[in-house]
Amino acid sequence: MERLFGSRLRARALGWLLTHPDERFFGRQLAQVLDEDSTNMSRELARLTGMGILACIAEGRQKYYQADRNCPVYEELRLLAVKTFGLADLLREVLRPHRARLKSAFIFGSFAKGEGNRKSDVDLMMIGTLALSEVAPALREAGKRLGREISPVLYSPREFKQKAREGHHFIGEVMKEEKIFLIGGEDELKELAR
Repeated sequence: MERLFGSRLRARALGWLLTHPDERFFGRQLAQVLDEDSTNMSRELARLTGMGILACIAEGRQKYYQADRNCPVYEELRLLAVKTFGLADLLREVLRPHRARLKSAFIFGSFAKGEGNRKSDVDLMMIGTLALSEVAPALREAGKRLGREISPVLYSPREFKQKAREGHHFIGEVMKEEKIFLIGGEDELKELAR
């Protein structure tokens, strides 16, 4: 999506707004949510508005932006955003409070392969020292926002390492598949499996 839109920031902003179509944000607020520079964010929001992809609503001195449902390619862009930046950013946001207790977290399965459709769930693997019950309510809420179920799998680092060493089929398949990393990366995951 970054290459398609020519800018990582533009892609992230669009991904966020398209996965939150009923919400509106002012530039500084969106910059804070995405942990980006507010000046650059304002510039990108103006460009996207100029392209007819975003709507800009002025209230007093504040300008609010949201995805423009009247854009002729709105639905196609929304689906693309969900599969790329929007989905990953939403799950990163959900996992942020638990980051200190997660060694790795990533999307795998159909979405990571680029094969997800409107009936697909989002497969999420987490490796860490928290209980699934601690993150499940936030994942359910994220699933509602995305309009699809999130299917989490959680292993402790010790359990993950043991299963990887024993050649557990599921772990072996996941290790080979494409992944969208939310916390950590491929190197950290391989280290956890050693």
